[in-house]
This record gives sequence, structure tokens and C-alpha cells, in this order.
Amino acid sequence: MKILLSIKPEYSKKIFSGEKKYEFRKQKPKHIPELVIVYESDPVQKIVGCFSVKRIISGSPKDIWERCKESGGIREEDFFNYCGNKEIIYAFEIDKAQRFDSPIELLNLGFKIYPPQNFTYLNSSLFSKFSFG
Repeated sequence: MKILLSIKPEYSKKIFSGEKKYEFRKQKPKHIPELVIVYESDPVQKIVGCFSVKRIISGSPKDIWERCKESGGIREEDFFNYCGNKEIIYAFEIDKAQRFDSPIELLNLGFKIYPPQNFTYLNSSLFSKFSFG
């Protein structure tokens, strides 16, 4: 399974530089995705790369912060603001990350895909377009 995630440019850059080892989410997919396709949100608004997920850790915001803060690539205040009143938060542990040489416009994929608020499952016809290589 592959999913498309919208990620702010400041966090996307940290993922691809290796500074950010965890991507935090309020929801998790049914299964650990084999690949996460990164859609960099405004102002870039393009697919810029991908990463594989080692595992997904879940817990209270406090627990997740304590476990992941050193490699989370986010300030504590921003993390807790993001969590809001959620009781459970998910940390996608990033395994390998790859920034594409040329960002990809969603329209260029030939499918109707919209930037997700959280994540979007990618159908099988898109699988061949994204892989580590």
C-alpha cells in the first residue's frame, strides 16, 4: 500500500535532510504503508519525494513526544498545538527517504488526486510511478 501525505515544506526539507526521523499524524492507515509519497503543501504544491516507514508508534501526545522529540524535527510547542485534544497520536518512523530530482505536479499524474488533509491511499495504477531506485 502506498499513501500520499501533505507535509509542510519546513518539515519536508527536514525529512529529506535526515533531521526528521518521525512524521506525526492524528490518524493512521489500516496497514503500515510500503511507501509514503510526499506532497509538499503551499507554496510548493507538488510531489517532491517519498519515504518508507519502518513502523508506526502510537501513544498519548506526551508519550510520543518523550519517545520521539530528539528526532521529531518539530518544536515542542508546535507538536502539542498540532495534537490538539487528541488522546492518541501516531509517529511514522521514517526508514529511507528520497527527494525526487524534479517535483511532480498532481495534474501531471493523469489522475484526479487532490492534496489530502491527512493522507490518501494511492490506487494500484499509480504504484509503478513511485519506487526507490
